[in-house]
Amino acid sequence: MADKSRRSVAFARPDAEAFAHKAITLWLPILYFLISSLFFLRTYDSAQVKISMMQMGGLGLLTLWLCRLALAGRAAFNREDLVTLAPFLAYLAIGVSSFIHAPYRMASVDFFLRHMFYMIVALIAIYELDQPSVEGLFRWLIRAAWVAIGYGTLQFIDTRAFPPGVGQGIDPFVWRGAFGPRVFSTYGNPNFYGDFLVIIFPILLTQFFKTRRWSLVPLMAMLLVNLFATGTKGAWLGFAFVCVLFGVFALTYFREQSRPYRKYVLGAAAAGALGLIGYTARDLETRVVSINFRLFTWEATWEMIRTQPWIGSGVGAFPPLYPAFRRPPIFHIEGKHNTETDHAEDEYLEEFLDHGILGFGIFLWLIVSTLTVGFRSLGQLTASLSLKDGRPPPRAWDLAGLLVSLCGMLGHNFFDVSLRFVSSGVYLGLLCGLIVNVARGRALFELHPRAPAAENAAGSPWRTISDLLIWPARLAAVGGIFYLAFLRDHASAPGAMIGGMFGEFSAILGPLDHAMAAPSGEGLQWWLAWTVFAGCMLSLGWALIRLCFLAETPVVPAIVLIALQPLYQFWGYFRADVHHNIAIYFSKDHEWGPAISNYLRVTQLNPDFVMSKYFLGNVFNDRFNMTKVSMPEWGDPGKDPMDDYERALYWYNEVRRLSPNYVQMHHQVGSLHLRRAQWAMDNHHPQAEVDHYLDLAMTRFRMYEQIDPVYPPNYFRIAQIYMMRKQYPQAIRTYQELIAAQACA
Repeated sequence: MADKSRRSVAFARPDAEAFAHKAITLWLPILYFLISSLFFLRTYDSAQVKISMMQMGGLGLLTLWLCRLALAGRAAFNREDLVTLAPFLAYLAIGVSSFIHAPYRMASVDFFLRHMFYMIVALIAIYELDQPSVEGLFRWLIRAAWVAIGYGTLQFIDTRAFPPGVGQGIDPFVWRGAFGPRVFSTYGNPNFYGDFLVIIFPILLTQFFKTRRWSLVPLMAMLLVNLFATGTKGAWLGFAFVCVLFGVFALTYFREQSRPYRKYVLGAAAAGALGLIGYTARDLETRVVSINFRLFTWEATWEMIRTQPWIGSGVGAFPPLYPAFRRPPIFHIEGKHNTETDHAEDEYLEEFLDHGILGFGIFLWLIVSTLTVGFRSLGQLTASLSLKDGRPPPRAWDLAGLLVSLCGMLGHNFFDVSLRFVSSGVYLGLLCGLIVNVARGRALFELHPRAPAAENAAGSPWRTISDLLIWPARLAAVGGIFYLAFLRDHASAPGAMIGGMFGEFSAILGPLDHAMAAPSGEGLQWWLAWTVFAGCMLSLGWALIRLCFLAETPVVPAIVLIALQPLYQFWGYFRADVHHNIAIYFSKDHEWGPAISNYLRVTQLNPDFVMSKYFLGNVFNDRFNMTKVSMPEWGDPGKDPMDDYERALYWYNEVRRLSPNYVQMHHQVGSLHLRRAQWAMDNHHPQAEVDHYLDLAMTRFRMYEQIDPVYPPNYFRIAQIYMMRKQYPQAIRTYQELIAAQACA
């Protein structure tokens, strides 16, 4: 009996490892399918669900992998593995270092999480994906292509065959025609969708050559239609580069297979490349402003790089720093002054800005080493000795598609920053990891065969501690999962059947009858949202619980328990975006109470959401009730009574703490001080008080002038201050400065 018990314990860890491996290799492709396919129209950003899926799903993936490594122990890696993983680990480390010295956490947190996810996926792809898992991943990527391209084709037909307006065509969703005739599919933006098409086409084409699956032919035909319908010049140039690469690959690595079709291959590659370049040039004749926009942005970015060339300005530094360097012509190109440029329109410049010379060198090391490994392996796989019946092995087609896909994405990012956005940026880590994996021919874990773990010596300290802690740890992990999913904050939602994340998601979607009664595909979205949410939550929760009970060490349930808090934090980011959208709705109707309560909820759920703080300041600035009352429910920081001037100033200062030159914050604060001065005059307050607030207003207007020297209302208000002080020559000179527009000379 004792021997039987020992055998069950001895084989417990390998069983747990096998289950963790299976869960990882199933969840990774599904996660990428969901990131590609999901959108949610009740958030402020329709792509926020992709970000949340990356954060929450990525954390689930990392938790499974950490459990797997904990079960493997010291046998998980050896020193030789560092040769393979070194570029990825170095780029991961430079992201951590860059985040630590980043000056403003507002932008850094989000982009730091993306940086971590990209590299963690690459490490998992290298370590975990054996040949069946790689094949399964390709199948899920093809499914993602069917969903995205299918919906894009529906949009293409809808915008050309039906009249404009919500509910007037075959696209059932409220964002119908958001970009006019341009197609954006499930990506919510034509540029991101175009980048996805550039990435996925080489994979589809090489999978066709590998499998002769004819259903891929109409899919690729629809892809080409969608590519042109995106109206994205960067994607067209990226696709032209892909055409050239396919011609080079066919004549270099697949010489024997392409020999009978050499003329056709050369003709197709040349026609595709030259045709797309010509089409792009023709389009630029009518949309040359996009070139000017990029040139001015690149010039400003280079000046930003020169301020911290060695260590960089920190990950995600571009949004808070750029307003101080933005060129005045940008405002004329955009025709707006209340917008924010988030990125440099060139991934390599932004990498240089974030990480400096050292970090940019590591990024290049990662790319060059990945491509070198891939091209060398492809050369070996397509050599004459490797051919079977005149055909290269299936792995050669996989590797060729991945290499062309990565090169196409890298080419596109000379004109764009799609790596900075989750929808297309997630493919950086996946493609690099897959190239190394497929080039090596085996997953890293397969090179470390492990026998079943021997039972620890009886009476050893760790064995004793493990036996004492294993069941409390398991129960704590299971209890934490159930509490987070079904019980948390239940008391704060009276009348709700359940609490936790399920209860909160139910509150976001509302009842089914309301969704079915609403127009614009709300009912369809309700069913799809619940299916995805419940499916992901229940399946991942079950996998983690089962893993806790399979493992014979308390380390595994401890890892699961630790992961629950950041998981709920990421869930809060998603809910914050929903509340932000609701708050904007109420703000437009001047329903201040519900607007303020929703904005405050955003700041609680996501303290770094700077836009919500800015809008809160604008709400109190617009409302401008000067009666002093104590309103803790409106976010008053202390017990002392406050008026709306003080509340607005408090929230603008919060904005300045996170992003010192955010959008039109300085102009808004100047307007606030000016209103305060006017109120003091109207209520016959001392002139010294009026002058004090006029001085404060003038200071802020002058600060905003340094950021945006072509904003007419800023000059009008400066002149207004001079006229209030009866300084008419200065007011005239201010108007003359506006007319002269020296900043644009």
